[in-house]
Amino acid sequence: MLTKSPYRCPGDDSVIHHACAGMLSHWSRPVDEQVARTSLGETHVLSVGPATGRPIVVLAGGDLPAAGLRDLAGSFDPSRRVILIDLPGLPGASACTRPEGNVHAAYGRWLTEVLDALEIGVVPILGLGWAASVAAAITDVERVEKLVLAAPLGLVPRARWHRALIPGLQWRNEPNFENTERYLRALAGSGFEPDDATLRWSCRVGAYCTSLAGMPRIGRSLWQRWNGHAVELVVGDQDPLVHVAPLRKIADEIGASVEVVEGAGRLLPLESPTLLAEEMFAPIR
Repeated sequence: MLTKSPYRCPGDDSVIHHACAGMLSHWSRPVDEQVARTSLGETHVLSVGPATGRPIVVLAGGDLPAAGLRDLAGSFDPSRRVILIDLPGLPGASACTRPEGNVHAAYGRWLTEVLDALEIGVVPILGLGWAASVAAAITDVERVEKLVLAAPLGLVPRARWHRALIPGLQWRNEPNFENTERYLRALAGSGFEPDDATLRWSCRVGAYCTSLAGMPRIGRSLWQRWNGHAVELVVGDQDPLVHVAPLRKIADEIGASVEVVEGAGRLLPLESPTLLAEEMFAPIR
């Protein structure tokens, strides 16, 4: 399968992998690390919570790697086993193998392979950012107890003009601390203060990684498979990249619900981690 890398130059993946390891130093809970070998290369998996706890799967979606989801992981019931996964082909600790061609079909197979490798049966899945459409592309929808798609990309067209556009271009052109902080503030809701670990991570992404703006949207046939299943979309009312109205329309197609988080932007794992954890187990409205 032909692939392309999410990194600008050969060797940049090692810088990003090192940054992920550095973010893990901020975790206070014990974290288990393992690698699942898949058709898209090595997949990095973090797990927290008791080994015998019922699992929850979280797919990191580009804005933050699995190692940057400390607050979200800590918001779940401590009796559960929280499994956080870096997608191959996105900035994180997994392989830099991004499929070309039928991207969602390849990622859908990959996700099934990961669940098999981890010996997970039916499980609730939370997809963040671009990983939302990957979660929705899983080969077998019956493997998913509940699907929650937060700050989703790849479902509807991105907003063409938005407040983060110019800060984002400045960040890509010169990813210093000042430009990176300005960009993160533009992505998030009002009053957001990025912590040092997130700021340093985002600086490295700007310097070493390519944009995800050209990633495709999920096909209609893959989306329609979820009709009648437990699906919820969560979006901040200040998310500059995704408008609520088209999300409501695509949710209506399959009978899914939409939760709009007031005052939040698109960095929901940082802005509203407790709410995301609660939505994983809330009844579909």
